[in-house]
Amino acid sequence: MSITIKDIANELDISVTAVSKALNDRKDISDELKSKVKKVAEEMNYSPNTIAQRLVNNKSNTIGVFVLSRQPEEKIREEENFGFKFLTGILEESNKRGYDILLFSTNSDLIKEKSYLKLCRERKVEGAVFTGLRLDDPHLEEIRNSEIPISIIDTYIEGENVGYVTTDNEAGVNKALNHLWSLGHRNIAMVNGHKKAQISKIRFKYFEKFLKNRNSFNPELVFEGDFSMDSGYKCAQKIIELDKDHRPTAIFAASDLMAIGIIKAFKDANLNIPEEISIVGFDNIFTGEYVKPSLTTISQNAIEMGEKAVEMIINESFRSQKEIYIKPELVKRDSCKKIN
Repeated sequence: MSITIKDIANELDISVTAVSKALNDRKDISDELKSKVKKVAEEMNYSPNTIAQRLVNNKSNTIGVFVLSRQPEEKIREEENFGFKFLTGILEESNKRGYDILLFSTNSDLIKEKSYLKLCRERKVEGAVFTGLRLDDPHLEEIRNSEIPISIIDTYIEGENVGYVTTDNEAGVNKALNHLWSLGHRNIAMVNGHKKAQISKIRFKYFEKFLKNRNSFNPELVFEGDFSMDSGYKCAQKIIELDKDHRPTAIFAASDLMAIGIIKAFKDANLNIPEEISIVGFDNIFTGEYVKPSLTTISQNAIEMGEKAVEMIINESFRSQKEIYIKPELVKRDSCKKIN
């Protein structure tokens, strides 16, 4: 039979109210009594009824998490969805702060029938984290006007209760291109994600700015993928078909998955990497370390991004920041080569 606060009260010969206040660190209870109550509670293996506490406080202590796909396909494949990488940070920060998370399945019938916020209201979540939100999502306006705190990873939406967590993409793109530039590359292509992802627009903006400032931007060397390996492969085929004199010496891919597809396409065409072309990705997914050649990439701190997204919802003073930028790092591996 589980121990209740009434049992603790009987043990100490004090009121149930006093025990409750002591366990909840109320200011109208002395530190000495709090210490006694907590010691007895520990000795008796008391475990608080969190469900009852939440009902009394009218709080669910639950955060909704929507992991949407960067890609246009409705079906989400875990290995091709960087959004899942943020979950570790979301889980760790939520647990540390005594919150549960409710992971919504975005390819279920629920999402087709109801808006995100309607689901949040029905499940009484106190806030929501979104990853992979697209610019053509039909519920953007509702999110903008949300009555509960929302944090969005990699997509900026202006709203009173909406926050934004992302990598410092300008720094990330510059690190990638500075690395290629230092190796002698001047003819650099970009394989970008689809235009409905805000992150694609942002990374292209800084790619274009970097090369225009050096009089090296060529719009004909910008190719649109959709963040998947398959799209990277298809874009690489277009690059391979270019006349050898006009073929770029390096490629910057807006995601590692596309970069891995690019590597496969060049291998299938019997072209050597990095001898005949250098490649830099973005994300630093696990697979990039094990492809041959291993992939040079820009590492996003996905765990920290997930943590900050949760903190932005729970901590009101933190939420007031509205925008949080996480520092990226260049990870040098074997897919780049110095040229003359």
